[in-house]
Amino acid sequence: MNLWLRKAVEQGELRDETALINQYTSTLKEQMGLSLACVIMPSHDGSRLEVIDHPQSINWEVNDFNNPFSHVLQATTPMVMSLKKLLYWRSDAGFSALVGMPKNDEMVVIHPLPPGNDKVKAMVLMVGPADQVMNLSDLSEWQQYSAIFMNQLGLIKDIGKQAIQKVDLVGSLTRLKKEGEQRESSISLATRLVGSSEKMQKLRHQIITAAQSTLTVLVQGETGTGKELVARAVHDYSERSKKPFVAINCAAIPENLLESELFGYEKGAFSGADSKKLGLVAQANGGTLFLDEIGDMSPSLQAKLLRVLETCQYRALGAKDEMSSDFRLVAATHVNLLKSVQSGAFRQDLYYRLFQYPLMLPALADRRSDIAELVLAFIGQFNEKHHTSVRGISFSALDLLTQCKLPGNVRELRHLVEFACIQTGNDEEISLSVVRDRVQNLLVFDDAPMVADKDISSDSSLERIRDLKRALTGYEIEIIRSRLIKFGGDRAKAAESLGIPKRTLAHKCLKLEIHA
Repeated sequence: MNLWLRKAVEQGELRDETALINQYTSTLKEQMGLSLACVIMPSHDGSRLEVIDHPQSINWEVNDFNNPFSHVLQATTPMVMSLKKLLYWRSDAGFSALVGMPKNDEMVVIHPLPPGNDKVKAMVLMVGPADQVMNLSDLSEWQQYSAIFMNQLGLIKDIGKQAIQKVDLVGSLTRLKKEGEQRESSISLATRLVGSSEKMQKLRHQIITAAQSTLTVLVQGETGTGKELVARAVHDYSERSKKPFVAINCAAIPENLLESELFGYEKGAFSGADSKKLGLVAQANGGTLFLDEIGDMSPSLQAKLLRVLETCQYRALGAKDEMSSDFRLVAATHVNLLKSVQSGAFRQDLYYRLFQYPLMLPALADRRSDIAELVLAFIGQFNEKHHTSVRGISFSALDLLTQCKLPGNVRELRHLVEFACIQTGNDEEISLSVVRDRVQNLLVFDDAPMVADKDISSDSSLERIRDLKRALTGYEIEIIRSRLIKFGGDRAKAAESLGIPKRTLAHKCLKLEIHA
């Protein structure tokens, strides 16, 4: 078996384009004594001619006839150049660099591939002895070998195209599956974050996207917009959903206790530490840690939190050794953290660490079209929890709610609806008078002193009360909630304004499940 035939057989076993071209040009050099052999092919988009597997990146525009390759491609006939004719093409820097300086007994030939075909798919540039390169059309072995080479090259390209198409198909299916899962998640999330407004649809999409990432999420928004609900959703729709969700309000715990709550402590770490306590950072291992009102965290604790986020290492109070915890942080605040950074109250490096995936929750005033949905959802939740059957809300009452200014946002709306449900009998709908009385009461509680000699016997809403204990509890809840809203959650100021000790207020909040 001669070398041409043996190399042709070897070509049939190759499935790599570069390896095939290398084998082809190496065989030409070996069999014909060439000093140079390289393949030139059109680019994928057909706009350029590229030298394949060359150390330098050399290419030309297909229609650039200042180089000989475009002429060969157009004419589909070989071009043979003596050293004298070669001088004409040396004005092209790329061609000159490619050909170099042939010897006196050498000639340059550009031959279209496959040989004898009107449709040129590639070209081969050869520099070598004149007797070897001038009469290639008469060399049947070279023609057969080159034809086999082009067939194999076409086969490899087809296989490559099929592989690319397969990858694209798999990618498209994966993308469609992911989009479908995101749509299903958004639909599911709509039962928890109620509202069909454009702002809420965008927010739900952002939550699903954030949940599928590993980035730290910063939830921002006014009081009562549902920051903890959003944080919980980020956890529930993430890969960590089977692990713990641990939440703490940084503003509700004194600064000297917050560190021990977060990192835990060893027995005897301080007076009263009678036993070892596991901190929230440790409890959140594998899951999500939600730090509400992180803007109220002290600078010293901010520095310790930043280190935990960067190293996943922390040290409990009184402990000798460090521990590790793999948790995803979701933080929330109603304050403008950027302003806090500018004023020096919040660390800039921690701010940027938290700001990896920001979520801004819209105020209720910016999505009033969602109020009807929210009210009906709250009525349904109230009925389910208290085993009642409030039928709904009148159009006039709903119209009043859509016009009310509720600084407490969704939370305040829910409280208002719950209060109205208490005043409404089974199989009845919430009336305008109940809502109007509630709104007027809020104004009295928030802005004016209580009038001692007010004649409450004329209050029509009192006539509908059928359960005195539940009604009194409802009024107490609403008074405390409205006062906490007024003072931005500051229990000390709220307690002082109500004339009761802060401890008593805290006890009532715990007993009545008031979170404001």
